Amino acid sequence: MRKIFQNNPKHFLGIHQNTIKRPRSLSYIPSSIKQNQFLLSEITTILQSDNWETILSASKVPKKLNPHVIQMLLQENQVFEVIVDRYRVKGLLDEAAEIFLKNDEFEPSPLFFNSFLKDLIKGKKLELFLKVCEAMQEKVGFFDVYAYTNMIKVYCMVGDVEKAKEVFVKMGVHGCDPNSFTYNVIIDGLCKTGRLDEAVEFKKSMVNKGLVPDVFLYTTLVNCFCKMKRWEDARTVLNEMRDAGVEPNVVTYNALVNGFMSEGDVEAAFRVKDEMAAGCVGANLVCYNTLLHWLCKMHKLDRVHELINEMISLGMKLDFRTYTSLIHGYCKAKRMNDAFAVVEEMKKLDLQPNAKSYGLLIIGLCHTLDLEKAEALMLEPSVKNLKLDHVVYETLLSACSKVNDYRKSKKVLEMMKENAIVPNEICYGNVIGCLCRVKKMEEARFYMNEMMDNGLEPNAHIFGALINAYCKLGELNVANKYFYAVLGRGLVPLISTYEILIQENCKSANLIDAFSIFRFVLSRKFFSVMCTYRVLLDSLMKWSKYVEVSGLLMELKNEGIVFNLSSYSLIFCLCDRGKVGEAYKLVEDGWFTPNIYTYNILMKGFFRVGNTEKAKQLFDEIKRKGLTPDDLMYQTMFTGFRKLRDLNAACGILDETAQKGISLAPYEYDRLVDYCYKIGDLEKAKELTQKMTAIGLTLRSVDTSDFKDQETKRSQMGI
Repeated sequence: MRKIFQNNPKHFLGIHQNTIKRPRSLSYIPSSIKQNQFLLSEITTILQSDNWETILSASKVPKKLNPHVIQMLLQENQVFEVIVDRYRVKGLLDEAAEIFLKNDEFEPSPLFFNSFLKDLIKGKKLELFLKVCEAMQEKVGFFDVYAYTNMIKVYCMVGDVEKAKEVFVKMGVHGCDPNSFTYNVIIDGLCKTGRLDEAVEFKKSMVNKGLVPDVFLYTTLVNCFCKMKRWEDARTVLNEMRDAGVEPNVVTYNALVNGFMSEGDVEAAFRVKDEMAAGCVGANLVCYNTLLHWLCKMHKLDRVHELINEMISLGMKLDFRTYTSLIHGYCKAKRMNDAFAVVEEMKKLDLQPNAKSYGLLIIGLCHTLDLEKAEALMLEPSVKNLKLDHVVYETLLSACSKVNDYRKSKKVLEMMKENAIVPNEICYGNVIGCLCRVKKMEEARFYMNEMMDNGLEPNAHIFGALINAYCKLGELNVANKYFYAVLGRGLVPLISTYEILIQENCKSANLIDAFSIFRFVLSRKFFSVMCTYRVLLDSLMKWSKYVEVSGLLMELKNEGIVFNLSSYSLIFCLCDRGKVGEAYKLVEDGWFTPNIYTYNILMKGFFRVGNTEKAKQLFDEIKRKGLTPDDLMYQTMFTGFRKLRDLNAACGILDETAQKGISLAPYEYDRLVDYCYKIGDLEKAKELTQKMTAIGLTLRSVDTSDFKDQETKRSQMGI
């Protein structure tokens, strides 16, 4: 009908083209104006009927038509309204709008136009709505308050609040004053986009114009303030609402309850609930379910049970949402027996658990790693035919991956396909990761190819799992290729992937690839400069690649980067391997700024290689630089001198520590006294013993008989 009417309106009314093009006589040309108007009225009446096609074909109208009537018909707005309205009533909004848009002379009445706009909004034909409004504006130039308000509403619905504000301003320019409903619409739109302060300004403008905000507007503001966690503003609006004589309704109170609970202020939420119960509003099931939802989420199951008992005492009938919240709460608390008991209770009350209910149970079982029961539940007839949420499968695959159950992972993935649920990157990632950890590389590659065939791109985590596995298998060439594939796809590699590649390449002395990977990562700035260098330096030091370490440190120094964290590790590694000279040269050349700990490691290193003089020089250097030797350093010096049998130097350290009030390990005194007895210096041994006694230390028992015999023999020999 639409195409016939648009392309040739005469066919719409049953007239063949030849009827007008080749008239046989002039008798059809004007009947009287009165007859034509009567015929036009008859056509209009027929078109208003639901079965207009049947009535029109059975009537004599087609035979009575003449060019004058057709011309009048095409110029009659009412007829166009009837035709467009027929499509509108049948829900054929696209067809109705097409007729409207393609007939420039058609100017519908405001009542019809607003009804049509309302249907377009209801049918969510928002783009079409705006096209119709634009065409209508070109025809008439302006609208009434209802049309303007609907335009503002649609712009708010599509998130274009700026355009909605423009329409609001345009209303005033055309002398069309916004009403309370207009203000409600634009304030609601501003609140939904988080522009609360502007919404408040519009509310003030509304009041200044003498319009009174209603409960919807106040509730909108309260709800939005709660969502934005502006509690004081929410309370201010609530108080203003009461002062204005507008009583808060259930929606207002529920907004407050939800807001307080989301912030974790349970007591404030319960006070609102009690206020509702005390007032004329009364706390309803929605309010209680909101409280239950958040209490379960917070693991406050004791309060949940109290609230359930309160609901039952008030005669409330627990609904599906109530039971779902309970299942969720028990599953989060890993009380799976209680969760299954709730499901059984639902069945007794003819509340059949749905996909969400069973999904929560399966997720709960996954969190307790009871994968056998989770799989069994999924295969139950009552669950098997339900379309479980994607998150359920993701959680189950994640749990299988955690315990490296690759067989079950593959089985779950196949179940998804059987249920026409397309696995996403997370699902494939869990399966591939699990297969990589158990070194099933061929299957891992198979699933990666499958996901790419399905139009999914492997992410950095999937590539990371493959790289990690190949590194552990010793297949560094394959691991390196996958890393370059990550870079080629524009992905940012994981820091753990970078670390293991550098470590394994350094371990295998494959320094060319190690440095190549390092340069790629450094140039693309995936991680901080310090982090990028540290990974390579630590690996090089671990595998004793000191020449390369020195080169990197020089590079850092030239870049003006102070690298303090790895200096300690490097000095320690070098000293531990007896390369104390190289370690000291790094400090001497100024590559590091040494601290007390660095000096302590160097001194230990010099003592270990027997270079007492250098250790002494370092000890003196510390003092010259204004650093204060700590207990550990004095211990190092004393132990070093004692082991190298430098009695005078060791005693000098003892004197210095005594002056500074520093106590060394008691066993060090014992060993020094023993040494004095061994070399026959009994005076020194006695002196040290007295010093120990003075500072409260007790010398362990020492057998001095041999030493006394030696002294007697020496005296007899005149020594």
